[in-house]
Amino acid sequence: MKRVLLILAGLIIVIGIIGSLDFFVAAVLNSLIFIMVLGVVGYLIYYFFFLTESQRKYKRALRKSKRTHKNRRTNKKI
Repeated sequence: MKRVLLILAGLIIVIGIIGSLDFFVAAVLNSLIFIMVLGVVGYLIYYFFFLTESQRKYKRALRKSKRTHKNRRTNKKI
């Protein structure tokens, strides 16, 4: 009888811990997604409202240049 009660109590404890972890993990993921969305919105506001057209063109050219030079460096190593 004691063994059955001990197993029953253990099952209830395990179910409670899993339920708490589920809530905790969901809350952490929700927070991370919210922070990422805020970051993207902040970057888009910065990019479209604070950068001038010439600065945007410069950033695009810089990204393109980095991509081409990155490909050249990796090809030389092979």
